Amino acid sequence: MFEKIAAIDIGTSCIKLVTLKTGIRDFQVTSFLYEDIDPSIEDPEEAQRDALSKLLQGKDLKGHMVYTNLPMERAIIRNITFPFNDVEKIANAIPFEAEENIPFKLENLSMDFQPLKSAHQDEGRILLAAAHRDTIINYLGTLKDFNLTPVRMGLESNALFECYRYFNRIEGETVVQLDIGHSKTIVNLIGNNMLLYTRSISIGTGVIIDLLREIMSVSKAEAASMYEKVRLDLTSLENNLQRDTAKTIGIPKLKLQKIFAGATETVNQLIEQIALTVKSFQTEFGQTEFNRIIISGGGANIIGIGHSISREFELPVVSLPFLEGYEDVRIHTQFPVVFGTVLSVLNRKSSTINFLKGEFTPDVIHATKKIYYLSGSLAAFGLLVFLLNVGISSALESRTESKYEELLQERFKRYFHGRGSVENPVREAQKILSAEKKDLANLENIVKSSAKVIDVLKDITDLFPRDESFVLKNIVINENIVRFDGTVSSGKSLDEYKNKLVESKRFESAVLNTNVKRGNQVGFSMTIKLKGADGKKTQKKEGAIE
Repeated sequence: MFEKIAAIDIGTSCIKLVTLKTGIRDFQVTSFLYEDIDPSIEDPEEAQRDALSKLLQGKDLKGHMVYTNLPMERAIIRNITFPFNDVEKIANAIPFEAEENIPFKLENLSMDFQPLKSAHQDEGRILLAAAHRDTIINYLGTLKDFNLTPVRMGLESNALFECYRYFNRIEGETVVQLDIGHSKTIVNLIGNNMLLYTRSISIGTGVIIDLLREIMSVSKAEAASMYEKVRLDLTSLENNLQRDTAKTIGIPKLKLQKIFAGATETVNQLIEQIALTVKSFQTEFGQTEFNRIIISGGGANIIGIGHSISREFELPVVSLPFLEGYEDVRIHTQFPVVFGTVLSVLNRKSSTINFLKGEFTPDVIHATKKIYYLSGSLAAFGLLVFLLNVGISSALESRTESKYEELLQERFKRYFHGRGSVENPVREAQKILSAEKKDLANLENIVKSSAKVIDVLKDITDLFPRDESFVLKNIVINENIVRFDGTVSSGKSLDEYKNKLVESKRFESAVLNTNVKRGNQVGFSMTIKLKGADGKKTQKKEGAIE
């Protein structure tokens, strides 16, 4: 089915949009768009609407199915283990678990869960996600101001995982996936292409921007601009001092030292929280060895952050692969979540978190009705063509039926030497063929071995005397005995032939009997016993012949 899909990611510092259209077997990305949220606008919701308005200028999403994710900092996430794995029992037990794990009244929440892989067969693990209804209403309200009605609102960690799975080329690995954003860092623990654990850490690049604003005594917008321009290098302070970038944008040396120290401390705190996440997972799941760490998000652009993480965990740190052909670094690092959103749609994953349930269930039929007008028209046209083809085929079939029957009867007589007509030539031919196959199977099973009769004969005839007077008159194959009769002008050639058969070690024995000489001819009878005939010799695989 052909669809137009739009995925929107409303972040803290930027709004991202991906649109694509699907084909029969593939999809085509039609746009990657983003708009920074103006940090000078104090009201966050107003700032988001302002950025969304700019983003949608010149981009008509009419006819698109809209998908989005609830930011993880607005949701409550719990990884829960049950002593049973029956999904229905787990669903019934969730309200009781939620009362203990979530500090809100259940009637004020929208909840959903999805299964996770468990280390033990008899236990069940789930990811439970909940959000306050007011939070969802406010988020949907921002989109509805622009006539956008999402048909699904998922979880960012699932979208991030889908992006990893789409681009991953290494099977069976266990990885730590990090998406370092402005206000949070998403941690996914993945094993063998399955999501094992997820968490959102409230540390991101926004902490460094706030530090810059405090040290430099500038506005939030000016601090964000400085952050982009200074391009901090966490590998060493000297690397930052040797460049003229900080001096150019007006950051004195002493303040640069404070900024560097604060940024390093922020990254260390982030690393500490990642380590706690891994430890918490291993306490529940068991000791797990990770192969590498994959990073994305705006924080992945910080110089030296990969080196710092790698040094702490003693694991290689690599960037998450992304679509080739896009030179914009921001698309490579900041679009995995929103691109993973459309991938989750294409994969039709119904078992993952969706906050639009209950009172928030969208009218998907109404939303998609117009999208499928063209598809419906094509289907109607295809049905008309099909009916016409059926009518024409019926007419042709009635006209050619007698000719077809005549042809079948003629071929049956030719191939099976039949004399008269039969009621159903095809069925009769199948019966004859089945009988012939049965006879062939019986012939092949005369010798109780995996070797065919023709193979046994080949072994015997390969050693026949090269005497022109050698005449074979009769051959009999009976179970594991082969006997043949004939004549030859010289008894010596028969003795040599017998010795060759024995020396070949392909046969257990060869017994030669000669008859009275008649002229220059010696009549003979030779009996050859195949190996394994009495089951007392060296055992091979059942039915094998050397």
